[in-house]
Amino acid sequence: MKTILISGGAGYLGTALTQKLLSKNKVIVYDKLYFPWIYKNRNKIKYNERLIFKKKNISEVKIEDFKNVDIICDLNGISNDPSSEINSSHTWNVNYKYRLKFAKLAKLAKVKRYIFNSTCSVYGFNKNKVYENGKKKPISTYAKANLKAESEIFALKNSSFRVNALRNSTLFGFSNTMRLDLVINVFVFNLIKKKQIYIDGDGKQFRPFISVNDILKIYEQIIKTKNMKSFICNLVSFNATISDIALNICKILKVEKKMILFKGNIIDKRNYKVGSKIFKKHFGKNFKFSNFAAEIKTLGKNMKKFNIKKNINTIRMKFYKKNLV
Repeated sequence: MKTILISGGAGYLGTALTQKLLSKNKVIVYDKLYFPWIYKNRNKIKYNERLIFKKKNISEVKIEDFKNVDIICDLNGISNDPSSEINSSHTWNVNYKYRLKFAKLAKLAKVKRYIFNSTCSVYGFNKNKVYENGKKKPISTYAKANLKAESEIFALKNSSFRVNALRNSTLFGFSNTMRLDLVINVFVFNLIKKKQIYIDGDGKQFRPFISVNDILKIYEQIIKTKNMKSFICNLVSFNATISDIALNICKILKVEKKMILFKGNIIDKRNYKVGSKIFKKHFGKNFKFSNFAAEIKTLGKNMKKFNIKKNINTIRMKFYKKNLV
């Protein structure tokens, strides 16, 4: 049984990852617990006897905190492009400065593997499909800080400190710490609530997407593969335009497409398609990504079951505006 430290383990992805890894590992969660679902419900979680919580920021971590830790999953950071501009200096500290310090301490403490949660937002605006070595055009503070942290942390790698930098696409799917500021999630939420969905501009801007469930499978595979080497990898299930995503979700949920409304101005300037030239090498050509229709149906069902609502806890921008300004 491995001991895994997850920084940001109470967030959207962190909550799901913590629950997943507990089945075969001891998990230590470092988190400020801004979104405390997993902490409040820890006694109801399966294998909770293997779960340890430490309410602290990674800037407060000391080398002794890494004692007996085998693997780190670094999910820390201000979580999206628009939110990063609310307090850009704070974003630089959290997404770059503190993460780099955290990684350096982990290496000194002889942690064996460091899995760094990065982002495909580093590509910003690209007309052609971009791969791992493609040109980086980060637009937001979020993307710039993550790219700098990724570069400097990856440079720490050696044979005894493996670094796996995962450039996530836009996530979608259910988590007990839910986010409704992710495009697919909010589209599904609005449609099951019989509300219209709004798209910036003509909706022809491309994004790469991947489900939370697929990310969990990827983390599991890295953790169980003893000799997996260091790498930087794009994680993408599919690319699609925002308008095509909206139309597809309407079809899956059997909602009329007149529920889609287009707004005139494009607020988010990102537009890019992503591929990977190394994913199959590390995860196998037979890796199966989740079925999109099944994921959407499950997402809608869980939103109803758990009575998910739009509020300060599910819209990160609202939370950060209140707490970071």
